[in-house]
This record gives sequence, C-alpha cells and structure tokens, in this order.
Amino acid sequence: MKKTFLPILLCLVLTASTALAGGVPRKLAVFELGESVQKYLGHCHLDTISPMPDAPFLTEAHIKGETLPGVRGGSLVFGNCVHPEKILRIKIKFEDRSQKLFKRLLKLYKEKFGDAQNWLGDPFHNVIAWEWVFTEKDDTVNVVLMWSRDPELRPGVSIKMTWQSRLEQEFDCFQKKHRESRGGKGRNVRLSLGDFVPR
Repeated sequence: MKKTFLPILLCLVLTASTALAGGVPRKLAVFELGESVQKYLGHCHLDTISPMPDAPFLTEAHIKGETLPGVRGGSLVFGNCVHPEKILRIKIKFEDRSQKLFKRLLKLYKEKFGDAQNWLGDPFHNVIAWEWVFTEKDDTVNVVLMWSRDPELRPGVSIKMTWQSRLEQEFDCFQKKHRESRGGKGRNVRLSLGDFVPR
C-alpha cells in the first residue's frame, strides 16, 4: 500500500508545483495587488469609495468601466488596518457577458495554471466558477474565474483575485482593535428568535 501511495503523492506535488512555477500572481489587467490604491484613482469612481458594510476592515472603490477596453466595471478592495490603502482584492466584470468569453478565458487559465483546485459554482450551472489557489511561503493568492446567469450574483463573466493571506491579517487587526475598544468584553444581547422567523 505504501509503495503505491508514494508515487501518487509525488505526482500531486509535481502537478501543484507546475501551476506555481511562475510564482504567486499579483497583476490583473493594469492593477496589482499590494500597490497603493492612490496609483489607480483615475480608474475609480471616487464618490463610491467606502468601507464594506459586511467587512469594515476593508474599503472598496468601484472601477470605471470606460477606462479599460471591454470592461464594464469591478472594484478594488484595500485594507484600512495593517495594510492601509494597499490593494488586497481586484474584481473585473466584462462587457461581453457570454459563456463563450468565459470558455476562452478558462482555456487560457488552464494553459497557464493547470486545472483549478476548487469548484465554486452550483450544481445547475447557473453559476460556473473555478478557483485557483497560489501559495508561496506565507503568501496566498486566490483567483476565481466565474460566469453567472444569476441576476443577484454578478451576471456575466468576472474575475476576482484576492491576496487572501493579507486580507486575513486585516481581519485579525480589526478584531483586535474592536476587542480593545470594548475593553475585551463582548455584548451580551438577548434575542427573541421568534422575531426572526418569517411570518
């Protein structure tokens, strides 16, 4: 059993190494993870820059589609605790919303990175999403290529690239500051759970 297991494990390691041979990707279109958002303000709707409601340790700026050919929008997400103004996530949405464009991009991704590690779509293929995970030392970058016909979930073709390890650092920093501001005590709130059952 051990003799057959070792070649299989070696094969898996070599496959992963091939995908990561070029190092952790950081650039998408004209944007680069880790750069200051100030560098790209000409691509952003300045009046949209605000903390993310569900992730207040991050701030989001929406991209002007007209500054990049073929792009209809997206966003740059940056930290405001450990890595202030440093870009931690890039999202791009394309004018062409067709599955044909998605398949062309998927072919390019597979040629460069190999097969994706994770399937993030749904069983009915209303959302088709593949995720590649790149790790180098303590850095992890996730790339998600997605096509959707779900009107509530970025319909069309989109790419999301996240510096996951640094995003987690932002969250840890926020949690620590939040605890310190409350003197280390959590709020003890009594809920009437019946109020939260639709009626």
